[in-house]
Amino acid sequence: MSRDAWREARAAWERLAVPPTSGEGALDALSDIGVVRRSLDQAELEAVRAARRNRKSWAEIATRLGVSRQSAWERWKDLDEEPAPAPPVRTRVTVPNVVGMSWPLAQHRLIEEHLHPVIADPAPMPFLGPEAADFHVVEQKPVAGERVASHSEVTVWLYRGPGSAGDRAPLEPRPDPRARRGAVDEETGESVR
Repeated sequence: MSRDAWREARAAWERLAVPPTSGEGALDALSDIGVVRRSLDQAELEAVRAARRNRKSWAEIATRLGVSRQSAWERWKDLDEEPAPAPPVRTRVTVPNVVGMSWPLAQHRLIEEHLHPVIADPAPMPFLGPEAADFHVVEQKPVAGERVASHSEVTVWLYRGPGSAGDRAPLEPRPDPRARRGAVDEETGESVR
């Protein structure tokens, strides 16, 4: 439902706060009631549609609306036959180079390119405050320049720096690209299958 339709319904609702005192005022009030009713019906339909697409039962929906399960089902049963919305069109984007960037800057850059940044370290890291700027990207996968579908994940490896706690430089020499597809033995640098 559009914002203009909601604004119109809200204005109509506010006008209904004053009882009509004339025949013309009563007709205006009936028009306002129609606007509010249509807006509520549209909002109700959209909410029921979203609830069914998210696997909510007819009993749950009916309970929230204060009606019987049977009446809810009879009113909106056709919603179950609607086709699912088409998946969003996924365009291809070029992965930017975020190696050497602080975590907040790298995260912003990847999101800006419609990519989803993922931290490789499964242990939780304290990114709630200014200490997030102390973490820098030292490696990324897929690598910079690779073309991927928009909203794809880009995994980044972070180290805390500056100082002896982490090295911001990428690995030199860079690992064999074939090794990127699988796990890599940290001691030998060889691919493990």
